[in-house]
Amino acid sequence: MNIRSMISRMRQDESGSVLPFVAVIGIAVIGATGFGIDAARMMLLHSTLQRSIDAGALSTVAKLDTATIQAQLTKFTKANFGSGSVGATLDSLTWTISSDKKTLTVNATASAPASLMKVLGIQKISASAQSVIDRATGGIELALVLDNTGSMSGSRLTALKKASNTLLDILFDDKDSAENLYVGIVPFSQSVNVGKSHTGWLKAGSVAALDWGKTSWGGCVEAYSAVADDIFDAVPSSKPLTPYYWRDNTKNDWISDKGNKVDPLDDTIGPNKSCPAEVTRMTSDKKTLQTAIGSMKAVGNTHVNFGAVWGWRMLSPKWRGLWGGDMTTYKLPLDYNTPRMTKAVVIMTDGENTMSDNVYTAYGLLNGTNYLGTKDEETAVTGLNTRLAEVCTAMKNSGIVIYTITFGSLDKDTTDLMRGCASQNAFYFNSPTTAALQPIFKAIGNSLKSLRVSR
Repeated sequence: MNIRSMISRMRQDESGSVLPFVAVIGIAVIGATGFGIDAARMMLLHSTLQRSIDAGALSTVAKLDTATIQAQLTKFTKANFGSGSVGATLDSLTWTISSDKKTLTVNATASAPASLMKVLGIQKISASAQSVIDRATGGIELALVLDNTGSMSGSRLTALKKASNTLLDILFDDKDSAENLYVGIVPFSQSVNVGKSHTGWLKAGSVAALDWGKTSWGGCVEAYSAVADDIFDAVPSSKPLTPYYWRDNTKNDWISDKGNKVDPLDDTIGPNKSCPAEVTRMTSDKKTLQTAIGSMKAVGNTHVNFGAVWGWRMLSPKWRGLWGGDMTTYKLPLDYNTPRMTKAVVIMTDGENTMSDNVYTAYGLLNGTNYLGTKDEETAVTGLNTRLAEVCTAMKNSGIVIYTITFGSLDKDTTDLMRGCASQNAFYFNSPTTAALQPIFKAIGNSLKSLRVSR
């Protein structure tokens, strides 16, 4: 018997008993209490349902494949919904895709047994929710900081090129260009090649003061001597750069005994030895990026920190107007925290930072003049590692998202360093083999898809 039928019977009862009225009042109190409890449970049910379909939609929208979308959506929604603390069940889950295939709309309903409201004849509580997800509604500024050192030669470099192109295909949706998507490439070894056109970034007269033999400056630069400058996004107008110049020595004998300069002079011998491929400034043209990836070459030793800081300089608004090309056309880099824009860096290396005797790098010679203040190899490497950690921290503090990848078998110190550099643990990846590298770049590409819950 529910409360309505009980009241009806009491109207017809002329015995004058008070007990029925007490019973009615008691039931009303229980009903009111039950309404409050079940209202709270209903709010919990709705929030759980909303959160679950948001998660399901986000996991599905990156690739709107109508053949698999229902299974994918159901899998992730149920995984997040569970049975819940209110004993709820997911009753319905439907979806639609907009005609331009850019928006996924998901609708769902759920229910749970009522609590004390059952005395009022209400057997269950229910909730409905909707999630609308837009694909690639935001923009990305991305710097790919890629290890081009000697150890990357052969199959490793081939795998890196393939994986990098896979990432581009994902970001560009297999098109030649994309709106508000700008990607730059920073190959690094023991230096970084900023490009021969940027002589205006160098200290006045620094190129002319050096004997280049039968060649000329190749575009590589040295690090800043002061740590405070080397780990931040300093600009050349206030901190001019020094051209990379490897003088003749036992590791790079480019002047013959007769005093003639060896010809030819390239990245394997001469003053530009171990200078990697030129940086590719951010562009929205995929073919330009593919050409740059194809031109990467494996030379020299490893300075991950130096590649990282130049990745930052690619993204720092302080460098707006300096790089040229599309970056000037679109007034890049944009300010930090520009609405609907993400700045991100992918840093990949297959080796530990190194400093070796008689090998000239952006930091000088270990057994000669250098910017690390030591002739001890272990101390020098520690200095490079510290700089990498500080560069990563500075980028993250600026709102830049960092993904890191280690490739091959590296020591624990290096893997810990690269894991700590990433914005979160899930953004660090290790590729033990060449075959594992492409799935990692694919995962990062999908992660970089700019998604938002629009409602």
